[in-house]
Amino acid sequence: MSPRPDDVVASYHLNPYTCGVARFNASLAAALGIPMVPLADAWADGRSHPLLSIKLSEMRPPDARELGRRCDEHRGSYSLLLHDLDDTPLEEAIVAGAARVIGANAVLARRMAARRPDVVAAFAPGLAPLPDVGDAEVTLLTFGMAHKVSADGYRRIAALVRATGRPAVLEISTALHQGTDFDEEFFSVAGEITAAFGGRVRFLGFLADPEVSRRLRASSAVVAFFSGGVRENNTSVMGALAHGCAVVTNLDADSPPWMRHGETIFDVGRLDAFPSDSDLRRVGEAARRAVAAYDFAALARLVRP
Repeated sequence: MSPRPDDVVASYHLNPYTCGVARFNASLAAALGIPMVPLADAWADGRSHPLLSIKLSEMRPPDARELGRRCDEHRGSYSLLLHDLDDTPLEEAIVAGAARVIGANAVLARRMAARRPDVVAAFAPGLAPLPDVGDAEVTLLTFGMAHKVSADGYRRIAALVRATGRPAVLEISTALHQGTDFDEEFFSVAGEITAAFGGRVRFLGFLADPEVSRRLRASSAVVAFFSGGVRENNTSVMGALAHGCAVVTNLDADSPPWMRHGETIFDVGRLDAFPSDSDLRRVGEAARRAVAAYDFAALARLVRP
């Protein structure tokens, strides 16, 4: 009798950008043509035979114990793919109750063989080659996408650049504040921005300062949008200006008076066309001169008693 097919891949974590097992599970589910669901919903909605693809060491103890209880209820009606081994009684019970057991590598499979002679040794494919977005005449750089932002400004810039007929790419450097995490809004907004640029987006992850400096010198412009307007303590903008890199942002009545549209910065709301290369260079150089007075030496003089 052939094994029953799995109807879902059940994963403890679901975000493929922040968890390697979740990324693996999403790709495996796509290859199997079945959904990836939360581990808590493994047997929900009429599902009868989930594939539990888990790393028990990642689970909170109460969640692991609850999984053990549910596996005991559904003995013989789930497959199990383990990404590590803890050799705990709970793990042994989950392994024993599975219809099929798969080890993510040969070492794991050998260690489980004493308990499950039918264990299957597997592997974990890496990232498949992705299409390159290609060369671009216009390279835009943005920072801080891990914060909650609106896609409106990016859609506007994408439309303006598209109207020029020049190939453009948006590069996004992301970083997290300590104690925070990527939330669902980040991925929703990132998807909207990627769509606005026709997929011509590069996610760069966290960049160290030397690489940020290099990219600022190489970029056509920095784009940065804020819930109100740009301020003099928006460090990504101030850093770009110090490099002589033109910035496209949103100005309001409380933006610094030295940030003037078309002179030291570009206000996205007042652009009816994307600036030419010569205008980008002119405004970037004027910005570099304007922001020269706002360095740490000047700040030290300001705060010194």
